[in-house]
Amino acid sequence: MPVSERTKEIILSAAKDLFAQKGFFKTTYADIARHAGVNQATVYRGFKTKENIFKLLLEEEYKSITKESFQSLSIEEPTLCKLKRLLTTNLRLTTQSRLFQHILRDEYSQFRDFFNTKQDKAIQEVYSIIEEGMGKGEIKKEDPAFLVSLLLSFSYALRNLYRSEVLPLETKYNLDHLVETINNVFIEGFIKSFTIEDKN
Repeated sequence: MPVSERTKEIILSAAKDLFAQKGFFKTTYADIARHAGVNQATVYRGFKTKENIFKLLLEEEYKSITKESFQSLSIEEPTLCKLKRLLTTNLRLTTQSRLFQHILRDEYSQFRDFFNTKQDKAIQEVYSIIEEGMGKGEIKKEDPAFLVSLLLSFSYALRNLYRSEVLPLETKYNLDHLVETINNVFIEGFIKSFTIEDKN
């Protein structure tokens, strides 16, 4: 007997709550069924494995974050402002995602391949924006691959920072504030280094 789309939504919502709270490895198939208010057979008919549920949730979360990140861009914006908005929006959404928070902090190494695969598409998108900026005369003529590497390696470093415990307990600033500040400092430095000044 097929599982209705509504029941699948309930199962996915329950699984997302549990993965956000406990992570993938500490969440069991039975936990998901119990939290969703269905039996394990129903979960199995809908998704077969816990891995299928988790990968589907990761894909949905990534698509949502990517869509919102690119929707924040304006065609009229200068290229470097566009890159700044893209990176800061994407970082904010990623680190605020309940599902990704647990992975970034506790299970990233086990799901590195997932994020690496997604980064390949991000590289292509950022590469296109940089080439467009060079064509408009807004960005200095550098190797686009070099600039993409700079931006994405920084983004990767920030995510690692988010996973680490680097702030002393007595500081008045939280980790989100630290990440936001470093992000702004780096992006402003990037803009200063690679923008072509308007002589008009």
